Amino acid sequence: MRTMYYLMQFSETKALGDAIGFGFAFVFASVFGIRLYNTRKLVPSDLLSALSLGALGVFYAAYLQDKV
Repeated sequence: MRTMYYLMQFSETKALGDAIGFGFAFVFASVFGIRLYNTRKLVPSDLLSALSLGALGVFYAAYLQDKV
């Protein structure tokens, strides 16, 4: 995540940082969502999937803000 933060700080690499961050957040949310579905155990899958979905929302909002 540090790499995405670093890339998002500069205007010429901001779009790349948003895209990489969105991709990683999507992968993590998918993995933890599948784990939660398969195991039906709330800890730690629900906490990590919630954090991943939150990060996904942040990167998506950053992408939309850049488009405007």
